[in-house]
Amino acid sequence: GGSGCTYEAWNTVFEERVAIKEFFPKDFCNREDDTLHVTVGTQSKKPLVAKLRKKFIDEAKAIRKLSHAGIVKVSDVFEENGTAYYVMDYVKGSNLREIVLNKGKMSPEEMFGWSVEILGAVDYLHRNNIAHFDIKPSNIMMKQSGKRGIYPILIDFGQSKHYDEKGKATSTIR
Repeated sequence: GGSGCTYEAWNTVFEERVAIKEFFPKDFCNREDDTLHVTVGTQSKKPLVAKLRKKFIDEAKAIRKLSHAGIVKVSDVFEENGTAYYVMDYVKGSNLREIVLNKGKMSPEEMFGWSVEILGAVDYLHRNNIAHFDIKPSNIMMKQSGKRGIYPILIDFGQSKHYDEKGKATSTIR
């Protein structure tokens, strides 16, 4: 994406696969080839990149507070190499866009079941004063599970906004 990269990784402590999202706004930052350290391209962009980095970290903190089966879980956030990262559950499967492109037309029953689950996650967000603003098939991972079969997990909260009790939007998700 435009604000970062997501990597598949192995957590050696818990011995499990995870996804790590890196803050890397490619329009403003560079990566040193020898150290992988991230730098801001110009002095004039440093305040903007600092603001975006804070938003990225706040996004991770906010997602971590959420608890819903249809929303990706964040387990850690850290800073390294001149940038920030957050660790999420690895969702084994494809996103909904890939499934539709590969499988083609789906039955109404199948799409209705997934839609109900996705709307349950959206309802949970709204009850917690959060609007996602980027729900699309590529931001819905379809998790494969032995018990539940395939079910949707909402990811990518980069465009999300938090609303206070009076309905006023904040500049970032908290």
